[in-house]
Amino acid sequence: MSVSPPAFVHDLATCVGCHACVVACAVENGTVPGRFWRQVVTFNGDRRPGRPVYHLSLACNHCLEAPCERHCPALAISRDARTGAVLVDGDRCVGCRYCAWVCPYDAPRFDPGRGVVGKCTLCHHRLLEGAAPACATACPTGALKLGTVEGDGAGSVPGFPDAGARPAIRVLPLRWRRREPTGEESAAEAASAARERPAPRDRISFASEWPLFAFTSIVILLVAWLAGSRVGGPPVSPPALLAAGVAGLALGTLHLGRKDRAWRAALNWRRSWLSREVIAVLVFLALGAAQTQDPGTGPLRVALGFVALLCMDRVYTVVAGNRRPMLDHAAAVASALFLTGVVSMQPWLAVPAGIIRLAAFGERLRLRKAMPGPGLWALATARVAIGLALPLTVVLTVGSAGLPVALAAAVGGELLDRAHFYGSLEVT
Repeated sequence: MSVSPPAFVHDLATCVGCHACVVACAVENGTVPGRFWRQVVTFNGDRRPGRPVYHLSLACNHCLEAPCERHCPALAISRDARTGAVLVDGDRCVGCRYCAWVCPYDAPRFDPGRGVVGKCTLCHHRLLEGAAPACATACPTGALKLGTVEGDGAGSVPGFPDAGARPAIRVLPLRWRRREPTGEESAAEAASAARERPAPRDRISFASEWPLFAFTSIVILLVAWLAGSRVGGPPVSPPALLAAGVAGLALGTLHLGRKDRAWRAALNWRRSWLSREVIAVLVFLALGAAQTQDPGTGPLRVALGFVALLCMDRVYTVVAGNRRPMLDHAAAVASALFLTGVVSMQPWLAVPAGIIRLAAFGERLRLRKAMPGPGLWALATARVAIGLALPLTVVLTVGSAGLPVALAAAVGGELLDRAHFYGSLEVT
């Protein structure tokens, strides 16, 4: 029989930021520095006038609608029926870290030694014995306790986003009276408002996710090759398509902490777009490389390829939420359409798709927080001049004789764009 999940109750008025909860959690669960499951965030640490100083103790909130449980492709995360805690099964986890990407509270931590993810368990073993979690037991002021879920307990606490996950936490507000700030103080508050929220860890970057860059890029190229062959482009070699696809899958598994469990990534096909992507890519490669002369299977193969790319785009749409440029919601599909138009030398497809790709790149640059530098300007110049303008010019003026130049430029440009896509991606 399942139980209602318990909730952490955190009193901002009595927390002194001593980090006893962090130490107790680390000792109880054997975590190491750098991979603590709990953290204490201090707000207004420089004591700006007119604002309170307070501390927020955060760990996994064991959400009632936990994104990590929903999107885990390996079905390694579930809610325990006895305690209500959301737990990671280390024997099922593949170490893909997708749970860490979709968690709005930055709770899961990847353990490179074991190759799996770990997070707060509510001290599940202690709950089974009738004891409170170690963090709550160690709190010297009673600011952290274990209680029950009561509506939206988080409220509008800075640094605690409302992501619709229904976190099982109650934050008791401060009991203080704000005085009216002076004009100078109001200006200072407005200028430093962004500092009121802790900066999130960079969970995705091109340097860390290059295996996924390689995998997704290869799939995009193969879909474009197959689709282009249907509208006048060079024919597809099934053995070459299969070899490239297998190489892409092999490179993709380098991202996993437990490569021996890669097959588990397809298990959560009912709810996880990552599982759907894996299945769709496998089916596409199987049919695309099939040695069949039936012309009726051609459109089906192309359709399956774009289904795989649609799933691929949804994986990153879920990760980024509303932080992602709108046109990047279909980055893989649009890239494949552009390359399809170039490889088949069809202006009716290459030109509109190229315009969409240019608009998407421009939107991503506009929303990018980092100030532009020489490297970014060089990237932008190469992306637009070589990756878009050159192949479109060849398609419109030279025709099929310029296919090698147009295709090489277009592929290079799309690879640059894909690398920039990963480097600019922000998680929820």
